[in-house]
Amino acid sequence: MRGVGHGADFDRLLSAARSYWGDIPGGDGCVVAEAYDDDIRVVTRTLLVARAVCDLISARLVVLADPDWRRLAEGFGAAGDVQPELPPVALVTSRADRAVPREIPVVHVHGTGSLKAYTIFPDQGPCSFFDELPARVGAFFERHVWPHRRTIRPGAERVAWRAKSGYQLRTDTERRQLRYYGCARLGIDADRPTIAVFGHTPGQDTELYDATAEFAASDESANWLFLDPVANGHSRMKCVTGALSTNILWSVTDVGVTFRDSDLPAFGIPVIQAGWSEGSACGATYLARSPADHHGLLEEAIGRHAKGESFLGPEQRERARLWLWLRRCGADVPTQLLPHWEHGTEDYARALAVNLRYVERDGDPLYRAVARMWDRREPLLTRFDFHDPAALATTITPERSIR
Repeated sequence: MRGVGHGADFDRLLSAARSYWGDIPGGDGCVVAEAYDDDIRVVTRTLLVARAVCDLISARLVVLADPDWRRLAEGFGAAGDVQPELPPVALVTSRADRAVPREIPVVHVHGTGSLKAYTIFPDQGPCSFFDELPARVGAFFERHVWPHRRTIRPGAERVAWRAKSGYQLRTDTERRQLRYYGCARLGIDADRPTIAVFGHTPGQDTELYDATAEFAASDESANWLFLDPVANGHSRMKCVTGALSTNILWSVTDVGVTFRDSDLPAFGIPVIQAGWSEGSACGATYLARSPADHHGLLEEAIGRHAKGESFLGPEQRERARLWLWLRRCGADVPTQLLPHWEHGTEDYARALAVNLRYVERDGDPLYRAVARMWDRREPLLTRFDFHDPAALATTITPERSIR
């Protein structure tokens, strides 16, 4: 298991956790945390959020975990019972899928960033977490992000600049020049639209991925680049796994087909999304809900690009940048308790032990964020209070914050 360890650093972490929490939370109900991951960063985030929920609603903490994580769970105040007698009042997990229960609140703790979590409450609909969450996040986006786009725009531009993933081109002229070079290198016609099909999860997105490959094999009007292995149907279908830099791939791509969240629309590249993501209802991508729907979107995208028209509208691009900002900033809660995800696992136990020794929970943003989410039944943790527009404008604009 990555970062578990049984040495001095892990022992210091256990001691610091016991000292920080100092008690076992009590109450009539219990919060169940699932800690089956092999990454210490995922497990500690899950335990920390679960403990914060316990303190908020006065419930016991019950942790379902592999034996290697039991000692750490006890350090966070987990009760000895691993199978609660009564149904839990909430579930905190890093593996939310269609099988999670819907009769209790479900908190899905994410990896990456400072601290991210999404939540579905049982009074919000009969669907599963997997089916319901994008609509809830989309509604939050329409209510609290899109109306304040002018205020958020400078921050969104800054986040986009930092999230370019190695994409170094600054002008349309540079992109056109590199596009012609990339097409020549790949042996494809630069005058035809190029569709890039990004990686998918086998077994989860198979139907729409196969529909994409089937369409590409019968299409004679576009170039097709697949980042996963695919049987070549004709000379304009290329498998480019690991063969292209971000600069070249993004420059030659006129339309992307993705199966998860994508930053491409934020940089002017339209996307047909054929898979699931939390932000799929925020209006940045075209959603393909069936093979027939997918084929129709592909036909429309190719036809419009063949006429020299863009498949990405200006509003879509702005929505994409705002969703990128929300994902990387607005819904990423900084807490002094957790080392950042990019800290890695090698020294994570030592860094977390230091934080637990010297950081007080009083005033830590984590607890305010959990309380906002829980009391308002919001679908995600937020760094800012989106219900107070005046305070939001002051908080997210650096020039105003220092006045």
